[in-house]
Amino acid sequence: MLVPALHLSRGQAHAAACNPNRPGTPQDAFDTLLSGNARWSTQHQEHPGEDTDRRVCVAKNGQTPFAAILSCSDSRVPPELIFDQGLGDLFVARVAGNSASGKLIESLLFGTNNLGDPLIFVLGHSSCGAINAAVAAVRRRQQHPFEFVELIRPAVRTARHKVKQGGGDPDDDTKVIPLAVDENVILNVNRLRKKYQAQIKAGTLAVAGGRYDLSNQEVTILVGLAAG
Repeated sequence: MLVPALHLSRGQAHAAACNPNRPGTPQDAFDTLLSGNARWSTQHQEHPGEDTDRRVCVAKNGQTPFAAILSCSDSRVPPELIFDQGLGDLFVARVAGNSASGKLIESLLFGTNNLGDPLIFVLGHSSCGAINAAVAAVRRRQQHPFEFVELIRPAVRTARHKVKQGGGDPDDDTKVIPLAVDENVILNVNRLRKKYQAQIKAGTLAVAGGRYDLSNQEVTILVGLAAG
């Protein structure tokens, strides 16, 4: 679905021509990400938007990404690759542990408010070093010197509580870490939804999230499009 030109500035309207199939609604953007990941995980990538025409077009006309991605800095989890998207398609903000705070939230705001992204997607992943560090810090009752690790602490506490409720040992990192990865995604989706209540209510924006598994290269949806 094309983004209606009347909702775009002149420059953005010109840039939309760089990707005539640019998703224009939260649902279309969500579906496009999942379709791209299905291609990636089965090694049937299409590598869209990498040709000379796209390169020249976005250089001249600017970007009109259809999704803003909050993802981890881990080099094994590049959003443009795992979602099989091209130049100008994704507005990506990366930080170890994929936690939304400070200037990173401002970056996402730029993607939605200035570039018209209809979707924000929080992307966590398995075997995340930042999550491992946060779990260890909580278990040892220590502060971590890195702020991005401390931001994960609430998700770790929730994960430990769930492990304990299930009869497990909350000091068993092998049980806590996978849950903490998921809880951190959920925490940040909810945090961002509070920032965008008006847009979400109007139906012009959605915030969702999932986990990328390094073992099979698939994204599992943890929080879908529905708010609340």
